[in-house]
Amino acid sequence: MFTFLSRSRRRVAVLTALALLASVLVTVPAVAADDDPKMDYKATFDACVGVGSSDFTDVPAGHTNAGDIDCIAYYGVTKGTSATTYSPLMSVTREQMALFLTRLAGLVGIDMASDPDDAGFTDIGDLSDDSQTAINQLADLEITQGTSATTYSPGDAVRRGHMALFVARLMDKMDPMAEDSDTVFGYTPEDVKPAEDDDDTDVDETKKVESPFTDLKSSTKEAYDAITALWELGVVSGINDTSYAPDISITRAVMAEFMAGVLDHSNARPAGVTIQASETWDFGDFSPTVAVSYRDDSFAPMIDVSVKTFDSDTVGEFDEDGGCEEADECAWTDDESLTDASGNIYEEGTVEDGKMNTYYAWMGDADADENDFDVDTSPHVSVTLSSTTDAVNLKVTTDISKNSTDGNTVDIDSGDDVTLTAQLVDGDGEPVAKAGVEVSLTVMQGANTLHPGPAKMKTDDDGQVTYTTSGPKSTKGATDVDRTDTVEFSADANGDGTVGEADTTDASDPSESVTATIVWTDSNPTLASAVATTNADDVAISRASTGKGEGSTPDYALRNSKNEVTIRATVTFYDQYGNPAGKGNSVLITIADDDDPARRTISSRGIASWRATVVQAALGGEVGVTYTAIQDSDGEDLTGAPTVTATSVLAVENAPDDSSNPAADIDMVYGDEDRFLIDGLLYSYDSDDVFLDTDTTAGNKVVDGVAAFEKLIGANLDEQPTTQANIVVVSYDDGSSIFRVATEAS
Repeated sequence: MFTFLSRSRRRVAVLTALALLASVLVTVPAVAADDDPKMDYKATFDACVGVGSSDFTDVPAGHTNAGDIDCIAYYGVTKGTSATTYSPLMSVTREQMALFLTRLAGLVGIDMASDPDDAGFTDIGDLSDDSQTAINQLADLEITQGTSATTYSPGDAVRRGHMALFVARLMDKMDPMAEDSDTVFGYTPEDVKPAEDDDDTDVDETKKVESPFTDLKSSTKEAYDAITALWELGVVSGINDTSYAPDISITRAVMAEFMAGVLDHSNARPAGVTIQASETWDFGDFSPTVAVSYRDDSFAPMIDVSVKTFDSDTVGEFDEDGGCEEADECAWTDDESLTDASGNIYEEGTVEDGKMNTYYAWMGDADADENDFDVDTSPHVSVTLSSTTDAVNLKVTTDISKNSTDGNTVDIDSGDDVTLTAQLVDGDGEPVAKAGVEVSLTVMQGANTLHPGPAKMKTDDDGQVTYTTSGPKSTKGATDVDRTDTVEFSADANGDGTVGEADTTDASDPSESVTATIVWTDSNPTLASAVATTNADDVAISRASTGKGEGSTPDYALRNSKNEVTIRATVTFYDQYGNPAGKGNSVLITIADDDDPARRTISSRGIASWRATVVQAALGGEVGVTYTAIQDSDGEDLTGAPTVTATSVLAVENAPDDSSNPAADIDMVYGDEDRFLIDGLLYSYDSDDVFLDTDTTAGNKVVDGVAAFEKLIGANLDEQPTTQANIVVVSYDDGSSIFRVATEAS
């Protein structure tokens, strides 16, 4: 089986400096770094997919340009400075440059005279025949004219500005990789210009020809254009984000980068059959171009050759022997798609929202007993397309205490700003890490709209934008006027060209236009709310992930050998701003209908707690806890005291090793702890376990990872599932357990 790995395209800094270029200078514009130009003409495919390592001892795998050096060594553009070294930091001489570029020209389909006319350079006679031929070929192609009419200066180091000129002139003589006249997968510097519309008059401003380099003012116009075009093509890079350094010498490492970039735009591809896609990942449904290339051992295109292509969505699952379930769907025949005049086959790939699809290419197996595909043994290449569920809405959160009244009340006297975060989410309300989505904001302070309003923002790599706002200024000691602010975030999250209606009811409820409300008030703190939690002693407990609300699902307590469970009940009181409150007041805490409940005083942190042991707790039985009769420090019932929601605890035991049970409904999922509960027995799971999903059409499918398993069993949902999952514990022990989900949670 062939394994193809992508070439790393990283950059290396240049260390050696030369004198300034002595030539006629033309003033050219410099693009500011914050203009954030884009590479609008990058190559679609990679010329060095899967070429492997060149094994130069001075180019370790982690070297910035290791992939580029491996690439040009594979194609024979370089032979290294010895059998085992490449010397990446050594400057490139003009003699070496000629050899590099003529070898490259042959690979990208540029015709060169094998015995070119003598260019008249008088200083190359002592060079090897190969070097003299290469220099005369470059002169014949008008890629270089020498340093004078009679000298080439073969020992001089090549400057980065000069190299851009040489590479650009060479590229303009090659044909880029293309399917036909309408579909282009590579470009040349001559192509780098804003597109024109049908009447050939107006320029399309969506493609701005520019680079981030601010140090090109002293370059000639031709050098400026070459550097800019090659940057747009993704062929060259700077020594940092804003500097190209045209007047310093180019190293052999960077020379490899430039040449590998040229190869990407050409029709050069590795020997044998390769496959790649114009995109391997995107959001939602997408349809990239899948390219299959076939080259002989000299990298020449193999024309009109049959190559079988199929995808995993078409053939379904492979059987236990690695073959296709329906052999004829992937069996090779000699009447499959034929390679074109460039040795390529193109087809439209497909992948559905949130799924994966793998494309395969092969040419049969002469040694096989039967002419059908075996994924384990048949020589083939493949590329996998994967989709992430796209964003459809925004969800807004703030850094206001969650225990603030309605989650949005802020004390004017605190002087705190409020930071709001808008997060892109999918249809299930789950975060989508999608950068570059434009978000508009409208801010109202009381009855007045903020003008000018905040500038439009774009989501970061986490799919978020943040905005910080301030309330009215406090007049300490005086009564401040309350003010209600609203901040509306709007975005075309799903990319359909429209923005949905604003949802003003709940900022956390996903919508394309979400309004968060902030209530600034100067009211005196009062006892406004209380949150109760129930924990077992010596057991780290968090609320079940399925609940998402305080008190929505019971915690658990492990029974001891006497069937006892010890329970700690805690209640925390808050004022309307979400600050701890109620110091000196008290609350009556009752555990398991105890005839002797405990009255506990509320501390300065707003907390009252009580611990009790319940004897003969039934396995899987629920032990209730109530919090009542809130009183002031004088023992009088507190008027207007908040109602505290009762909590409960399940008495459970850890499931025994090697337990095997028939299919049963999961009673509770504790996703934060990687545990679930069945009939009072607590099962743990982790990444070492095997998870199966029962599918009536394909049998048991292995589920990929803990996260996928948790989705099946109902963990990490915004709300309690209406139906818990039906599961079979196939085997259970401290090593690798096996769980099979028979019915998914809904």
